Amino acid sequence: MKKILLIFAFSALCLSAAEKFSVSFARGKWNPADFQVVKSPRFDKVENFTQQSDHIANMVPPELANKASLSCADSYCALLTAKKFTGNITISSKMSFDKRMAPLIVIAPELGKSADGKHPELRDHYEIVLYDLGINVWHHRYINGKPAWYKLAYILAPYKPQTIYDLTVFLKHTVKGPQMVIKCDGREFGAAMPVEFKATEYYVGIIGCEGVNRFYDFKVR
Repeated sequence: MKKILLIFAFSALCLSAAEKFSVSFARGKWNPADFQVVKSPRFDKVENFTQQSDHIANMVPPELANKASLSCADSYCALLTAKKFTGNITISSKMSFDKRMAPLIVIAPELGKSADGKHPELRDHYEIVLYDLGINVWHHRYINGKPAWYKLAYILAPYKPQTIYDLTVFLKHTVKGPQMVIKCDGREFGAAMPVEFKATEYYVGIIGCEGVNRFYDFKVR
């Protein structure tokens, strides 16, 4: 009985000691120093989010505000945590989009530097992307100094513009290898990570692109 109690107490201590990170993106409710603005290797421009009353949104030129513009540097904004998280983690963010797409959660084991050395820049990373026709999981690679990417997993499902969704990503290391489980609005699907994925530490964050995207909070545990 004492052994069981000791195990229970130890488990409770581990759970209580688990690292948590939770921010509201409402005006005055979060510290920008907890994050870093990160450059995409695909684009020369580096943009930041704009602050609104209860959320942040990616900067989109007025002429593109009512469109979904693929591969548009003018609407791309990436914000990742300033510190890394370790091991099994759960990442979530409440988000919405106008038109079609495409707010997302990003997981990046390592960051590089821009050519001018002024900005942290994405290298190998994973994007979990919400849009009107479902959720895509993209693996972005950095090969011989050039970005490349492929679709790792996806689910087809209807998601509505101008509707707040809570996108949740579980990244867990198992005896069968690392896996990702994605949940949003009552739907769930999973994906096995690539065999080359060995990382146990990662920066995490959000990216807004291809249209007007809004983020209301960000949580890691």
